Amino acid sequence: MPARLTAELRRWLTAQTRYPVLATIADDGRPSQSVIWAMLEPDDRILMNTRRDRAKAHNLERDPRASLCYQDGYAYLTLEGRVEQRPDPDNRDIERIRDAYGDSYDFSSQLGERVSLVMTIERVLVHLTRL
Repeated sequence: MPARLTAELRRWLTAQTRYPVLATIADDGRPSQSVIWAMLEPDDRILMNTRRDRAKAHNLERDPRASLCYQDGYAYLTLEGRVEQRPDPDNRDIERIRDAYGDSYDFSSQLGERVSLVMTIERVLVHLTRL
C-alpha cells in the first residue's frame, strides 16, 4: 500500500465530485463517522471544515487520528492520518470547499465558530477496481 498519493490516485480523487466519510474516535473509543466535504490541496493534505461545537471537532481535538474514505461502488480509497485544526473566522476555507463542490450555501447564517480540519496523510489504503 502506498504511503503517499500517486498521480493516478490524485486523478481518481479529483475526476468527479466525491463525498467521503470522515471517521474519528469518540470519547468512549467508538468510531464516529460523518459524510463531509473534503478538498485535496496541492501539497497532498486534505482540507475539511466544521463548526467547533460538532462531535468531529471535539473528537479530533482530543485525538487527532482520523480516516477519510472515498468510495465509488466497490472501489474505495481510504486515507489515514492526523488532523490539525485552525480557526476559519471569515469562512474562507469552507467557502473554498463549498465552491469546489459547486454549492451556493451561505455559511454566515450558521451560529458557531468554524474550524478547518487539515489532514496530513500517513497511510493510503486502496481498493480501486475502476481506474
